[in-house]
Amino acid sequence: MNLLLRVRDPAFLEKAREAAAQLGARLLPAEAPRADVFFADAASANELHAARVRAQDAGAALVVVVPPDLDVVLLAEAEEWVLPSATVREVAQRLAAAAVRGQTGRRAYEEMLYDRRTGLPTLPVMIEQARELLERRGQLTVLHIHFVWYEKIEELYGWQKLDDVLETTAFAVRGFYAAHETAESIVMVSHVADDDFILFTHVPARAEPAGQSLRAVAQELEEHLRSSIEEKHGEDIAALCGVYAGASTVFANARFRTERLLYRGIREASQAARGAEQWERARRVDDLRATIREGAVFFDYHPIIVTATETVFGYEALARGVRRSLRSPDVLFDVAAEANLVWELSRLLRQRAVQGIREELDPGQVLFLNVDPHDFDDPAFRGLDAEALGIEDPGRVVFEITERTAIRDYPRFREYLATFRSRGFRFAVDDAGSGYAGLGTIANLAPDFIKLDISLIANIDGNPLKQNIVGTMVGIADAHGAQVVAEGVERQEEFQTIRSLGVHYSQGFLFHGPRGASGPSHGVRSSAGAPGHA
Repeated sequence: MNLLLRVRDPAFLEKAREAAAQLGARLLPAEAPRADVFFADAASANELHAARVRAQDAGAALVVVVPPDLDVVLLAEAEEWVLPSATVREVAQRLAAAAVRGQTGRRAYEEMLYDRRTGLPTLPVMIEQARELLERRGQLTVLHIHFVWYEKIEELYGWQKLDDVLETTAFAVRGFYAAHETAESIVMVSHVADDDFILFTHVPARAEPAGQSLRAVAQELEEHLRSSIEEKHGEDIAALCGVYAGASTVFANARFRTERLLYRGIREASQAARGAEQWERARRVDDLRATIREGAVFFDYHPIIVTATETVFGYEALARGVRRSLRSPDVLFDVAAEANLVWELSRLLRQRAVQGIREELDPGQVLFLNVDPHDFDDPAFRGLDAEALGIEDPGRVVFEITERTAIRDYPRFREYLATFRSRGFRFAVDDAGSGYAGLGTIANLAPDFIKLDISLIANIDGNPLKQNIVGTMVGIADAHGAQVVAEGVERQEEFQTIRSLGVHYSQGFLFHGPRGASGPSHGVRSSAGAPGHA
């Protein structure tokens, strides 16, 4: 601890020195520019205020010695205070407490100014530097990078993955301007924990009009960020990232306050980015209509294996759009919901997915097919039977209820399930343990399969609580004639743990990655025990 002392009473000054010695504090000269704690006496409101100013100048926590009759309200200016009658031990305790409070306050202040995930400063930190840059150069280009879909990453993969993606984005932004040799660019986040980035830079003059030039730079930056995220985190994560850059130009004008010009430029760039987002959303809806019209979808078939034998029990069919903008299943269905095309999309996907039974799956293997609760309101779906699907054995189809929306009328929904069960179909509850798919859903629907969410399986080998939860779910399933599927198994240690817990089936990239319509990949055995065909 670095300690500044300004105490006039010789007796109390000696107490302060003894307390500092007990703490191992270093006493600084009165003119020292920085300290951890400033210890002073203050007999009046003016003296207390002067001590507060000196402490602030030194970046120090303030401890004051005050007379008993000083207004207690004034003590809010200090971190700690003592009376002249305080013992050496009491003084040491107050100095130590003030040092801790001062460090905590400085840390909190720094966290307000710098984003810990990306290491980038916030706008309040950089506005002065941007002001100086504008006044020196005469003009600045403002780029506002706006992100959507990021909440989906957090929902599906957890906050750690989202933080990783944001770090990748910050690195890619810096790299973009380093590669373009743009001098004196300033990169920041608008505020701590924000997903958007702000850049002050200079765009060299081009032959095309200024507006087209700015948009060209924004589009180039968008593509660079998308490709960087895909390269680092894969196509599935990249498909969940909407990256939109808006640009504006700020010109120095002596008649206006510079800070106001900069904030106005940021607002215009932000509006341009959100305009690009709206345009992109409209384009995705058009892409979806064309996708449904052309049948432009394909499927990844993810294997589900018998945990005890590592043979293939069946496959989950995950739909993807042929068009890049609709490659992610989550984006595909989100756009369908926005455009009120869920039924039309679901009809197409059911038709295409079931072809996998006839063309790709081995005899006896089961197809898990995702359905949304809203699908049960579709008359075409409610009338579905084996003949309509073109299959002989409806028991080979498991409708996997993926709750993108909550089930609001359980009695009616159970009637729907009873009708489908009477036709020979089976059901699974997807992502049990997350979102809407809780114990209430399992109890109300009595599914044939309970698919445990990846959040319960990730690192289960080192988490006794997860092991107890999964073991309990297996016991519940066994008692009621259901079976448990563990999703997201990626490590051998996880697999061995769920096997020891009696989990019936397993699914995840540990066994092999997803396959397309060409058939299963190598790495697991078929239900007959032979190697999976390529």
